[in-house]
Amino acid sequence: MGENPFTMSARMFIARLGLLLLTSLVVCAGCMHTRENDNQAKSWGVRRPTMPLSGVEGADAITMAVSVIEVPLTDNYIGQELWALVDEQAVPLEAKANLAANGLRAGLLGGHPPSDFLALLTSEKTSVAPRQIQTRLAQPYSPFPALKHETLHFTLRDGDQDESVEFSKAQCQWEVTCKPGEDRKLAVKVVPMLRHGEMLFEPHSVTDAEGVMSWQLAQRQEQEKYEGLAVEVDLAPSEYLVIGSTNKPGDSLGSSWLTQIDTERPVRHLLVIRVARHGQALKASAPDAPKPLALQAQEQTLSP
Repeated sequence: MGENPFTMSARMFIARLGLLLLTSLVVCAGCMHTRENDNQAKSWGVRRPTMPLSGVEGADAITMAVSVIEVPLTDNYIGQELWALVDEQAVPLEAKANLAANGLRAGLLGGHPPSDFLALLTSEKTSVAPRQIQTRLAQPYSPFPALKHETLHFTLRDGDQDESVEFSKAQCQWEVTCKPGEDRKLAVKVVPMLRHGEMLFEPHSVTDAEGVMSWQLAQRQEQEKYEGLAVEVDLAPSEYLVIGSTNKPGDSLGSSWLTQIDTERPVRHLLVIRVARHGQALKASAPDAPKPLALQAQEQTLSP
């Protein structure tokens, strides 16, 4: 006798239901496995540099605005003309001479920045990676994109002594630190630094707020700091600290950090930094401040 069609349908339904349940269990198990692997990957993943959080408050909170002006290497304005209006006397004389020997120059623009400078600073074509961050006093920070060289060779000059150095897989960076300065200004210190060599990954333990320990991989390269070539000035919210390279071609640190000639379009960089305490505005200019004599002379020269 043939099997009842209703019995066959019931068996088929039960079989399909069982298959569906089995598939669901496998998928759920896969989800659980994937989630566990994701958590493990996060714990062992490369830790990225911590960015200052927005909304930093307190007596030591500061705002830092930074940008890199990028122009062709042959640009005469950034290379020469602008510096006639920069107050390089803000840098101590001995430090200024040491910077110049290593292809660097620095100074302040304030009160009424030149319109050509502001045009470059606000143009999307020439202002590279502009950013405004919130951080704290005495907290070192590297806000500028690194200038990378597969092989880097330059000469360090200290008085009559020259030291030729060479690094591979080099990343030229700048470390910025602020502390209280005179006349309610902020003392800004900018140090050239270098990361080089193969990337290393070092495991270390981290304990979160709930006391749970996990392992992370810290990304690290060998590092050099050139404290002897630090730029240190007191900066008001209406002032701009600018750091550039001299026009001397060659193998100086300034040329290595602020120019790139191993590309189809050689370029020159100018670092621009502004800082203010929490609650202070980064003023574009001070309308009531007297214009620098050099700027007045330029305006008189250009006036019809």
